[in-house]
Parts: sequence; structure tokens; C-alpha cells
Amino acid sequence: MQDDAVEVAFCELCGTSVPVTDLAVGTAVRHQGKVVGACCLTTLRGASPAPDPIAAPAMVRPASGEGRSLATAVVLLAAIAAATLFVDFRLASIATESTNLRNAVGLGREQAAADSQVLASLAATMDAVPRRKDLDDVVARIDALSGAGTAATVDVQKQVDQLKADLLALATAHRVDAEASRLLLEDVRQRQVRVLEAIHARAAVVGESPTTRPGPDPMPNPPSTGETAKPPEDVAPPALPPALAEQVKKLQSADPATRFEGVDELLKTKDLLALPFLLPMARDADAFVRRLTVEGLAAWKRADVVDSLLGALADGDEYVRETAWRSLKEVTGQKIAFEAAGSKDARARGVQRWQDWWEKNKATFGS
Repeated sequence: MQDDAVEVAFCELCGTSVPVTDLAVGTAVRHQGKVVGACCLTTLRGASPAPDPIAAPAMVRPASGEGRSLATAVVLLAAIAAATLFVDFRLASIATESTNLRNAVGLGREQAAADSQVLASLAATMDAVPRRKDLDDVVARIDALSGAGTAATVDVQKQVDQLKADLLALATAHRVDAEASRLLLEDVRQRQVRVLEAIHARAAVVGESPTTRPGPDPMPNPPSTGETAKPPEDVAPPALPPALAEQVKKLQSADPATRFEGVDELLKTKDLLALPFLLPMARDADAFVRRLTVEGLAAWKRADVVDSLLGALADGDEYVRETAWRSLKEVTGQKIAFEAAGSKDARARGVQRWQDWWEKNKATFGS
């Protein structure tokens, strides 16, 4: 016969084993799954006498006062359990905070070590900074250099003064040369006036208007630098239109810019009446005026224009020579070589080639 298994329970308050028979007779109670043994139930009941074992079968249910006591005990147990859980949670939090604090302390130590290295490096750098004595030495050297610079400035100023004196002497010499050139040009102008007067007189005899044909070129050779080739002062014959007469007057101005403007306006008209006044401007003292003139003369395919352009091939300005050569090719249709930037001998050979061609073709040119 197999023995029945004996169920063993434990008191929820003190952990003492509680026999099943105690539960059966009422010396131990079970409430809501919690077991309270006789060891603690007597205390909870106020040390009331234990029930009579004979009368135990009649005690099927505990009294209502005992139920309230048991409920109170259960509440106390729950409070104790909650307090225990809270204490465990706080202990865990304290442990975490302690760990974080230790980590922060470690980081602080590492930062302190890094700061110590920075301070050591700064100290080494400060040791390398120049002292006051070193700075005083540098200031002294700068003062010495400044003195040397002042001396050099004085020397440069002396040289500048000398250059100014040299330039003044050159300017004086230039004025003397200009005056001599002016006297020469005045003589040339008087000759031009006399030639034009003779032309007008001859035209009056034969009944022709002197404005219908160009006058002769009284200056076959180009002027040297500084000379000013001007048309005669009586450059406004009665048949000359007022607009042309106004521009012709500009050609007599001492200002190169005014002469340049007059040549430009006359060239724009392309009027044959303006040509006798433009031809002398190919030998103007100003290179810009001469270049503009020889460039504009290409508009007239006439023998007197070719003569003027051939003379401009010997101009002292390279750009004037180049422009005259291009105008010659346009007027004559020839492609005879000429080196405007070449040597003097090379240019002379080029001029001679053009002159040889012109002597053979001048009589029939334009026919």
C-alpha cells in the first residue's frame, strides 16, 4: 500500500513549515493564496487560546474578527514587500550613480592630465618668446635701417633734381629749335601764299575757278619733326562752301587736336574742293594728323594724291609710312613691296621701286 503524499506549506510571515492538518483544524489559515501558520496566527489573534481539538471539526470557517486581522496582516506584508522592492530599486540607482560618478572622476583626471600637457607646452612656448632685450635690439636695428633709408631718399632726391635740371635744359633747347622751325615755316608759308596768288591770277586770266582743281605741291619733301605744314591763310575763296571754310580754318590752328578735327571733318565730306587743303596736311608736324591725312587720301584716285603718298613713304614716323603704303596700294591697285619698319636703306629701295613705277605710269594714270 502506497503512502499518501503529504502536502507541506510555509508560513508567509516567518517561513516556518505549516502541516496540512493545521490548515484542516484551523490552527493555520490560508487567505488569498497566503498561508499563515500557528506560529504567527496566535500573535495575530492576540494570544487567544487555541481551539479545542475535539471541537475543531465544528470550526470550519474563521470568525469575522479573525478575517479582518488576516487582511491586515496581508496588507502589512504587501507594504513590507513594496518597501523592499523600493529599497532594492534605490540601491540599484545608487550603484548606477556611483558608477557614473567614478566615470566622471576618471574623465576629470584625464582632462586634468591633458590640461597639464597644454600648460607645459605653453610654458615651453613662453620660454621661446623674445625678451625685452631682444626686442630692444630689433628696435635698434630698425632705427639704423631707417637712417640708411633717409640717406638713400636724400640721394634719390638729388638725382631727381638733376633730372629736372636736364629736362629743363632740353626743353629750352627744344624751344630754340621750335622757334627756328617756326621762322622756316613762316618763310615756306609766304612762298605758298605767293604761289597760290599766282595760280589765282592765272585762273582769272583763262576764266577758270581755282577751286575746281588742286593747287601744286610746293613742298615735295616731307617735313622733319617739329615742322608744321599749314595751308595758306587765304584758304576761303568765294566759291568755298561755309561748312568747308569753317573746317579749313581749323587747319591753321596751333593746337594739333584742332587740326586733327579739321582734317577728319574734311575727309568725311569726300568733297574734291577739300583736297587742296588736305594735301599739305600729309606733312603736318603732328604724326597723328599726318597719319589721318594719308589714310583719308585713299578716297581720291588722283595723280596729286599719289605724289603726296609717295612723299609720305619717307616720313619719320613708322606708322605714317605704313599707312601711306596701304593707301598707295588702294589708290594705284599695285602691290609693290615696302618695309615701313625696315632699315633706312631697305625703305629707300622700296621708295625707289614705287618711284620707278610712277614715272612710267604717271602720264596715263586715271585715264
